This record gives sequence, C-alpha cells and structure tokens, in this order.
Amino acid sequence: MKTKVSPKVFQEKLTQAIGLQNSGQIDNAQSIFLDLLKSDPKNSAVLYSLGAIESAKKNFVPAHEYIKKLLVLSPKFALGHLAMSIIEFNTGRYQESVASAKKAISLDSKLEAAKSHLNTVEVVLKTQVQNGPQTSPEVTNLTTKGIALQNSGDNLGARDAMLSALKLDDKNFVALYTLGIISIALSQNDEAVHYFSKSIEYHPTIAQGYHAKGKLLTDLGRYNEALECYQDGAKVDPLHSGIYINIAALLQFLNRHKEALTTLHQASELIPNHVMLLEGQGILLTQFKEFKLAANMFQRILEVDPDSPKANSQLMLCRTHDCEWGDYEEIKSRIEKGLDDGTRICAPLTFMGMSGDVEMIKKATQGYVNEKFNFTNTPIWKGEQYKHPKKRVAFISSDFRIHPVGYLFISMLEKVNKAEFELIGISIGINDQSDLWKRYRCAFDQYLDCQTKTNIEIAKILRALEVDIVIDLSGHTEGERLDVLSYRPCPVQMTYLGFPGTLCLPFVDYLITDPRTVPPEYRHAFTEKILELDHCYLPRDNSVKPSAQALPKNEYGLPQDGFVFCSFNHNFKITPSIFGRWMDLLKNVPNSVLWLMKLTKEAQSNLLKAAHSHGVGEDRIVFASRVPKLEDHLARYQHADLFLDTHPYNGHTTVGDSLLCGVPVVTQRGSSFASRVAGSLLYDVDMMDNVCDNEQAYYERALFLAQHPEELLKCKTHLAQVLKTSWPRSDEDQSREFFDTLKKIS
Repeated sequence: MKTKVSPKVFQEKLTQAIGLQNSGQIDNAQSIFLDLLKSDPKNSAVLYSLGAIESAKKNFVPAHEYIKKLLVLSPKFALGHLAMSIIEFNTGRYQESVASAKKAISLDSKLEAAKSHLNTVEVVLKTQVQNGPQTSPEVTNLTTKGIALQNSGDNLGARDAMLSALKLDDKNFVALYTLGIISIALSQNDEAVHYFSKSIEYHPTIAQGYHAKGKLLTDLGRYNEALECYQDGAKVDPLHSGIYINIAALLQFLNRHKEALTTLHQASELIPNHVMLLEGQGILLTQFKEFKLAANMFQRILEVDPDSPKANSQLMLCRTHDCEWGDYEEIKSRIEKGLDDGTRICAPLTFMGMSGDVEMIKKATQGYVNEKFNFTNTPIWKGEQYKHPKKRVAFISSDFRIHPVGYLFISMLEKVNKAEFELIGISIGINDQSDLWKRYRCAFDQYLDCQTKTNIEIAKILRALEVDIVIDLSGHTEGERLDVLSYRPCPVQMTYLGFPGTLCLPFVDYLITDPRTVPPEYRHAFTEKILELDHCYLPRDNSVKPSAQALPKNEYGLPQDGFVFCSFNHNFKITPSIFGRWMDLLKNVPNSVLWLMKLTKEAQSNLLKAAHSHGVGEDRIVFASRVPKLEDHLARYQHADLFLDTHPYNGHTTVGDSLLCGVPVVTQRGSSFASRVAGSLLYDVDMMDNVCDNEQAYYERALFLAQHPEELLKCKTHLAQVLKTSWPRSDEDQSREFFDTLKKIS
C-alpha cells in the first residue's frame, strides 16, 4: 500500500535526499529515496537517483532495474541513457553500452560525459578485438576501476588506478588512452600529448589514439601536426567518421573549404547515409552558394532521420536563397512546432527570414546557442580594475574588408577622438588586401590578425592588453568567434551591428541599438542590457557616394517609361507572401516593373515561375546584375521610383542606400529587431507615414504612392531636403554619438 505524502512534503524530502547524495551521505539519501518511491513509484528523479546510488555501490543488477523503469517512463531522458550505458559497461555488455551512449548523445548533443564515455567503451571494444584474452585480470580490474572513477568525476583516483595498471602492463592501450583524457581534464596538456603518442606508438592500428591526439593538437593550435595525425588515423580506420568530421572542421577553420568538402564527400562514399557527414557537406555547399545541391543533402538527411533537429532549418535556408517555395509552409510549420516542443533547432538568421515575432526569435536563438556553445569556460578576467588614461576598446570581426559591415563601420573608427579612446582591432577573417582592409589597419591603434589563433589565445590577448570594453561585430553570422567572449576576457562585453537580435549568451552584457529598433515593450525578449544610440544604430560611411552618372535605363533592362518598383534585398528575405503583394502591385499599376537583384540562376528562374503563377508576365521582372563598384550600384537607384522593403527581415543597408539616393521606401514592421530597422531609418528622415504595421497597410501605402504621382513627389521632395540638411549625419557626429555612449559604461 502506498504511503501518501503531500506534494509539498514530497518535494522537500526529495530536495533533502539530493542534497545528502551530493554531499556523499549515500546511505541516508538512499533511505529517503526508498521512502519516496513507496509514495510515487513512477517518479523519474527518484528512480534516477536510486539507480545512480546502486551503480556507485557496484550493485549493478538493482541499478539496471531502476534505470530500466526510468527509461520506460522517460524515454527521452538523456542522462538516463548515459546511466544505463555505464551500468552495461560495468557488466561487460559493451555493444549495448555503445548503443545507450549513442542514444544519450542523440537526445542531448552537448552531453560531454556521454561522448567521453562512448569513446572509452569503443576503445575497450577495439582493444578486446585486437588483444584478445592476453590482458591479465589484475590489469583489467584496474582499468575498469579507473574508468568507473573517471565516470564518477574522480579524475585523481582514476589516474592512480591507470598508473597502477601501466606498472603491470606499460603498453596497455586503455590505460594510456584514459590517462590522456584525464590529463586534459586536469589541464596537463603536455602529459596528454605524451600518453596519446604512446598509445599510437604501441597500438598503431587503433584509430582512437590518433583521433584523440589530433583533437588535442587542434585545441593547442598545432594545426599541421593535427592534420597529419588525423590523416594517419583515417588510413588506419577508413570507417572512423569522427576523424573525417574533425579533419573537415579544421580545414574549414584554416579557410581550406574545398578540401574540407572533398574530405567529407570521400568519407560519405565509405560511410553512406552518415548524418553528420551529409550535414557537413550541406553546410559547405551553402557557403559556396550551391543551394540546390545543399538542399539535396538536407533532404537526404531527413530521409535517413526524419527527426533530425537541424535539417529542416538548413533545408529552409537553401530553399529561401533559391526562392524555392513549393514546400515553404510545410517546412515552416515543422520548424515552428519543433521550436515549441524543443525537438528542433533553427539558426536565428534563418528564422528571422520566416518570422517577425520577437518572442519566437528568442526561443529559436536560445535553442541554437544551447546546442552550440560551451557555458562552462573559466573566466580569465577576475574583477581587476584598470586605470588607463584612455578607455581601451577592442572590436572583434571577420569583416574588416569588403563586406556590408566593413563598409558601414569604417568611418566611425576613423573619426574617433583618439585623446579619449585607444582602439584595438581583432581580425578573425580573411585579409582581402582591399583599400577598405587597408583603411581598417590604419584606423586602429593596434590591429591584430588572429584568424589562425584559438579562442582561448584570443581571449588571453584581450586580457593581457587590459581591454576595458570588447565589442563583437558578428553575432550569430558566418565567421563568428563568440566563444572568445565565453572566457570573459574583459570587464564589459558587447555586441553591435553584425547581427539583428539578441545573442542569448550570458557572457554578452550589452546590445547597442536604438529605441525604435528595440523599444522598451520588447526588451524582455533580449538577454542583454540595451545601450541606446539616439539615432538609428546603423551607421554609414559618407565617403561613399553614388557615381556622378548612371547608365541609361535601357542598359539595365528597364523600360523607358513606366513605374519602377525596386527591392535590392537579399533573396532569402523574400517570402511567398510579400512576393504575392508585389505581384498585386504590378497588376494594379500599368506599365510597372519590379527590379530585383540577380543572385542565383535558380532564384531567378523560380521568381519568374512564381510571377507567372500570379498572372504576371516575365517581362515585368527585371534583374540587376552585380557591378564592380559600390558607387555604380548606388548610381542606378536614380532609375527607381519606390523601394519595396521585405518583411519580416527588413532591408538594412539596402534601405539606407535607397534613402541616400533619394528613393522613398515603404516598409512593414513587426516586433523583432530585424523587422524594425527600416522603420528606424525612416524615423531619422521623418517619413513614418511609410512605416506600416501589417501587410495590408503596406500594400495599400505602396499602391497609393504608385497611383498618385503628386504624393510620391512630395515624398521625394521631402527626402531631397533632408539629404541636404540633416541626413545622413556627418562621420564625426556618428562617431561622437557612438563613443560617447560607450563612456556611459563605468
């Protein structure tokens, strides 16, 4: 008969028992857990704790029963599967142990204890196959004991057991390998390299040694040695997927992307349908802008694993870049449902292209960072107070070159008051040798090329330089190194410009924006404190002007007469819904055309097909090819009548360009950062009549301006006057506002 306990008393006793368990009072904790089990035989926390206690006591039969019941009740509890794997390992069921560990990792890809345990089990299996029954029972007992101690977190006890095993068998692979892992945990990296090297020397046919040593050498920044070690391991075991994945990751880090793709492709030929190998190829193909081929990879992943947490998001990214909308709503629905129930991960930028809901974007971003980032790094700034005559500000970016962020930010640096600030540039991207790159080198007091340095090395540089404020300019975009900030190298850490939203990272203190882009009513959806600029947060370099003359209209494929709607935003920002509204405008404005950017052949073809499906002829869509100089691109805006913004991801730089060139913009805003930037720019030029709060109002405003030339002329006249008198603000004013805002931070 059950002993009834009130929920409040049950929780109090459960908390007490867990406290006793954590403090080492196992017997007292077990007694309380057993009483609680009588009250609630299906309580997962109680079953898990009793299983852990029995396992620690080496009572593996009852431990197995507790964890088995737990997993029936909670089949998606990753720690439960890890506990089962440890029990199975200790009872000699190594194949089952491998399966349970893999299940734990599939449920929680950041469960490092499961990954470490899986490596250990696979090592034991490998050595069993190679060594047979030669290892003495005494050595086996010592290594088994060492692994158990390691799993329980007792690294020092585990090391002693493994060292004792080596005294009896100095070539024992399990002992050497495990000592390498333990040495890393104890920050004894030279010792770890020694043990892994010995494991390879004595057991050259076991790939795990090469894999572990290669990973360590990579972490130590010894990249060429790491590559050589990995490649040797791949020769030993051509089916070791982890080695290929790590080779590709290292090659990508070294900007050898084509070699990385080749590596993964060759690995897939040997190991077909391996999800991580397919995913790696898809990501690289996306970077090469081969979106159709990349989409095929992600489709294949979904065929192999329909529950893949990331493949839908990755597929959506490819589809939207090519404006392939056939299954848009279906994929979007799967992503949104998965975010709600926690089974899907979606890259924030991808989700921003689908939704202007600030709450959902935060949910997507939080899931993304939980899967990607390590929140356990030890801070290297310990609270020291610096007393510098100038405030030291470091900027980290991969875009100090020809890139939208590079173009936007340079003038603010060049006009800073050097009597008050010392500027440090941390470059983590390629050096394109452009004039813009040279301007950045000259703008900073110190410019450091850190592309090939590890995250901890960059963090240590920032600490050694006693940087007061570090500002990330990338956010969750390609080339970011946000893990640098996870070491807390500086007293104040910020993000700005490169990413339109919250980073959801606890080690980023401030987000620099403005009160229109992130108004007070939406700040609860941001994990950072908001540091406000008075004007739109988006700067621009006023040295870049439109060329004096543009080519005639017909040279761009535009009709001599007729209304020109323009939208030079990126393809992935165009949604089926907003494109439908554009088609309605074309149908209701005779002789009008829509002028878009030409980015991929597939996107161009798909957009023309979509226009046809809306009853609009292909001749009404005109594509603008890329031109070598930004000034020439700006000059051709003079042929546009009205810029149609995208939603939910607004144009940012493109909207600023349109206004600079005297072309009015109509935008729709939502609650998200990315959906409000254009509205903030229009606020600065006093054109809020063109900022709409829903799609119908957006359509009606654009149609009104297109059908009433006198109203459009008023907009253009007003904009021309603003351009003469107050916007864009001078480089000096932009710089002063930005750096004066930094002075508010003590």
